[in-house]
Amino acid sequence: MLSSVEMDLFVVLPSLFLVMLASFLIRARGGSLRILGRSIAGVGDAAPWSGRIAKASADEDDNAEYRVISEERRDDTSFEEMQLHKELYFKLQNLEQYPEILPQSLNLLVSLFSETLAAAHKEPRSSVSILSVGHYTQEKLERFLQRKNDEIAELWEQYLARRKAGSPREMFGDREESRWWVKQLAPVKYVDGAWLGHINKITTPFALRRVTKAAWQVLSEELGDGDAEKNHVHVYRDLMREIQADIPDADNHEFILPQHKLDQPCVWKSALAQLLISLFPHHFLPEILGFNMHFEMITQETLKAAKELKEVKLNPYYFILHISIDNADSGHTAIAMQTVVDYIQHVQKTGGDSAAQQAWKRVQAGYILSDELGVAPECPSVKRPAVDSFPRDQHEAKVIEIFQRKVSAAYKIHCSSTMRIGRRTLVEWLDPAAFASKQWRMGFLDDLSNQKPWVRKGNSANSKLIRELRWGGKMFGSFTQAEVEAVKAWIDSMGACDPHLYWAFVGRAEITQDEVFRDQDISVDYPVFLPTTGNNLSIPPMHFSTLPPPSLDSVIRIPSIPKASQFLPLWFTHPCLLEAFVCVPAKTTTKTASAIVRFLRAQSGFDVEGPGVAGMDEVRRTESVGVVELGLEMTRSCGLPEPACLKDVLRGWPSEFALRMLHWSMRPMANAGLLLGLAWAFVGLHDAMASSTLLSASSREVLRQMAARERDSLRICLEELQGDELVCKSFWRGYSLGKKEIEEC
Repeated sequence: MLSSVEMDLFVVLPSLFLVMLASFLIRARGGSLRILGRSIAGVGDAAPWSGRIAKASADEDDNAEYRVISEERRDDTSFEEMQLHKELYFKLQNLEQYPEILPQSLNLLVSLFSETLAAAHKEPRSSVSILSVGHYTQEKLERFLQRKNDEIAELWEQYLARRKAGSPREMFGDREESRWWVKQLAPVKYVDGAWLGHINKITTPFALRRVTKAAWQVLSEELGDGDAEKNHVHVYRDLMREIQADIPDADNHEFILPQHKLDQPCVWKSALAQLLISLFPHHFLPEILGFNMHFEMITQETLKAAKELKEVKLNPYYFILHISIDNADSGHTAIAMQTVVDYIQHVQKTGGDSAAQQAWKRVQAGYILSDELGVAPECPSVKRPAVDSFPRDQHEAKVIEIFQRKVSAAYKIHCSSTMRIGRRTLVEWLDPAAFASKQWRMGFLDDLSNQKPWVRKGNSANSKLIRELRWGGKMFGSFTQAEVEAVKAWIDSMGACDPHLYWAFVGRAEITQDEVFRDQDISVDYPVFLPTTGNNLSIPPMHFSTLPPPSLDSVIRIPSIPKASQFLPLWFTHPCLLEAFVCVPAKTTTKTASAIVRFLRAQSGFDVEGPGVAGMDEVRRTESVGVVELGLEMTRSCGLPEPACLKDVLRGWPSEFALRMLHWSMRPMANAGLLLGLAWAFVGLHDAMASSTLLSASSREVLRQMAARERDSLRICLEELQGDELVCKSFWRGYSLGKKEIEEC
């Protein structure tokens, strides 16, 4: 029987070992590694939590009323935004029912890019800011990520030292607070991996599939590689059951209702961002890769939660899992960096250095979106007072330093003034003894910032304070020119975020929603939804109520060398059929969805799933061949020009049925049976082409193995359908349609 100390070590030591592993980063092109020089000590020696955080200082107590007012204002302004985020969160997980939200979603995504870029530029520039890498090279990226890992490890060491010295837990005070904390995180944990949900579609340019496939490997592992028990959403649901959270699935409208008390705006905003950034992979691929690169890094919150949940006797496995699987040697952090490197190399090769540097700017924008939004809410007992983060940016820091210097000289001069700034007179605010308080200085600056017409946020030119500081004003000469410029910059920084900031930062011509959604081409754009009525996508009626359904063992008959003009558009298009089933993590924990993950892995050329994870081993595989690669080989064998993308295929060999498949695939929930039946028919095509002379012997063997894996997965799907007569009929209809179309090639 293990002692309690041994049990602590049993849980904590593996995660700490993986923290050390995560400090590795590839430092040179040759693949040499450098291990973090410092050691991490004190594992498992943390003293039990011995009380609440220390009482606030006297000057903070004197201003308690201000703190309450400030927090109430913040909550009032964020509540309406949170409600909007909740509604979009639900609708984006049920997109085929609400395609009308796509234009709004695009605008909000660009707005979030601009908002987070503005916040990042306000912060003091440091070596651990991605903005410090102004000109991209692979070496600079590797050094930056190494510094980030060093910083994380150093902060972790400091945390362990504090705990060993007897300091309390820093994430939550007790078991009850920890239950509140993990429940509040449910909206973001229930979309784990969603930011990659729409990449690697068949509409991706073929030259980019190596990059998007590597990123999809991360998504696959988030989804347990098709093993529901390892699916990260499933693991978090287990934790929710343990704490008896009693919340519905994230794609259920009830999940966003107020009775569940999921009420942390920062969590909803972060969760929504993950859904939004995934939506337009052909417009924002480098941003998705940048987002992925930050989000997959190990965080202090994850490290602390893994340790502190164990201390309050809650299962920490979800967090331990993310310490291990996100490691920077073979895990998601490593894959994320490699996809960025490979993407920019591709852009540099095809578009030159200028295009590569613009691509880097876009990667930075995605990284900053993840970095600035944050995720974890603060528990009440460990919540830091607002004053602890004051000054909140470099502009505040400069302005408060200026006023602090002026106070002693200005106090007596203004002694007769009756002017009020917010809650106090100017004389009261400028009392040197009171101004020594940090809380007081924050209150002064907040009230001054809301004092019109003296300060008009975002508009220093029309602010009376600036006019009075200039020539002709009553305060001219009391501030130096540099000080006036600092005050101007502070006022301008408080304005509403420029919605065009993202476009200016990345150097792209602005894309309007009209340009994105007008005249979409489903062979290249994604997602594309036609109205559910009035289109020409109706499925021909086929009734099986009185006749037995077709046999699953029937053979697809097709010539060894089929008619290329009919065959190639079907071959290159059919991978679309099941792609959209796994876009929403909350919908991927069933047997059917897990089987579809395995099906898609086989179809894309991923290795057979094992008991562990492949990580970077999959990315490094050179023999990875999927449907697209086999199609390109057959195109060459026919002596035809090699297409660069699906649009080239369908422009060269038009196919109404191929277009129908693309449109049907956009609605996987409504067309589930049909799409699964079509997929089964195309497994038959794979069987038939595994004997074709259009493929080499090795490729024919690849196709045989692929078909076997696909069939095993689809049998599970069909078993799960047996209780639903309508869906089963739709399956047979899809199979018959597909078989008929294939055999006409």
